[in-house]
Amino acid sequence: MSLRLLEGLCKAEMEAIAKVSPQSSSKIVKIGAGGDKTKLIDLVAEEAAVSYLKLVAFEGRLISEELGERQFGNKEYPILILDPIDGTTNAVRGIIPYSISAALSYGSNLSDIFAGIVMELPTGRTYRAVRGEGAYLDDQKISVNRPAPLRHALIGIDVNVRRDRKKIEQILPLLMEAKHIRVMGTAALELCYVASGGLDLYVDNRNLLRITDIAASYIILKEAGASILRLDGSELDSPLSLSERVSLVAGNYDLCIEALSKIKRL
Repeated sequence: MSLRLLEGLCKAEMEAIAKVSPQSSSKIVKIGAGGDKTKLIDLVAEEAAVSYLKLVAFEGRLISEELGERQFGNKEYPILILDPIDGTTNAVRGIIPYSISAALSYGSNLSDIFAGIVMELPTGRTYRAVRGEGAYLDDQKISVNRPAPLRHALIGIDVNVRRDRKKIEQILPLLMEAKHIRVMGTAALELCYVASGGLDLYVDNRNLLRITDIAASYIILKEAGASILRLDGSELDSPLSLSERVSLVAGNYDLCIEALSKIKRL
């Protein structure tokens, strides 16, 4: 039932997004609850999700990057954590990929998430997981790559440091050591690429990631056998609140530890 709900929501969003003209998609319509400018394509996607939840009589709480929080019915749980479009800049500029990210939780922390879906757009490929049932890309079971040294690794990273030079200096030894680097502009998908073995590692040291960016990917990574660590090496957990910001490394545990040894402490 949980995956059917999330799949239906993603499909409703995908259909709505397809009707938005490229010329109007980038129009700024408001400032979202997460603090970023909401573009028309974000708003259309989120409204499609809300309409779908009303249609299926969803009961619980919605946390979404644009509208913030909304209660459906009287039940406190589940909490549905939604990023209507992750990678909006890619979407409005015609760059592939971008994604929809949706997760369900029966508690107030990331570690309480029990189901998640990330839909890659415009392909429609779907990463999904339910706690205890493994992680899948469409119908194929996926898992994180086996240990490999950083000098052989393909890593994803976000270097949009918002003019904070120290953040680049912090990860420069890591960038120099890695074999290949990718910057894709959609954290939710890049984390799923780690889960499926497309990337060996994902790193974000900016302390800018929101729970809406990573909630669905979190359970997908966990079910694929990945580690998700803070920059101090501890297991990542966080309250399900839009005010929270996190940094992380995700991948095979041994590679995560090697990567952390290359990241300078600020």
